[in-house]
Amino acid sequence: MPLQPSARSLSVEQINLGYDAWEDRLLLRLRLQGGEIAEAWLSRRLTKGLLPALFKLAEKAIAATDPAVRQELLAYRHDEKVRDGEFEQPFNETGRSLFEDGPTLIAEVKLHTLSGGAHWRLEFLGREGRAMQLNLDAAGLHGVIKLFDDTLPRTGWDLSLPSLTGAMASTGQVVH
Repeated sequence: MPLQPSARSLSVEQINLGYDAWEDRLLLRLRLQGGEIAEAWLSRRLTKGLLPALFKLAEKAIAATDPAVRQELLAYRHDEKVRDGEFEQPFNETGRSLFEDGPTLIAEVKLHTLSGGAHWRLEFLGREGRAMQLNLDAAGLHGVIKLFDDTLPRTGWDLSLPSLTGAMASTGQVVH
């Protein structure tokens, strides 16, 4: 998934998430504008804690207090933000790896809210001192959520994101 250019996207131009059955881990790859590629393994346990946290970040950006209205607005915003994403574009694998000995295993992810709740920073921390930061706007956050949503069914893991569809979207109703 290419990131939309913004002042907060650091130098990341493309994000990819895949599953490696041999390792039984997710492989997160960030392609930087200079051509470098940062790769990180995400374990099942880490992912299990990360998914609800990503969903809560997206949910906090919705101002509605009624749960049904909140769900509808979240579903609408998610659809709106991922609609123009280029999720079918293949990841550009050419370039130098930032980690010479392969992907780093992420031990912790720290989430930070920036700019009054409109931007977020995800810090991926490895045990060997390696770290990656990913700054996201709303489109980027919803894009990352979509990558997880698209990848998790191929893992065989018993993990899923909370539903990002609303009642009206799923039944095809139109309100005027």
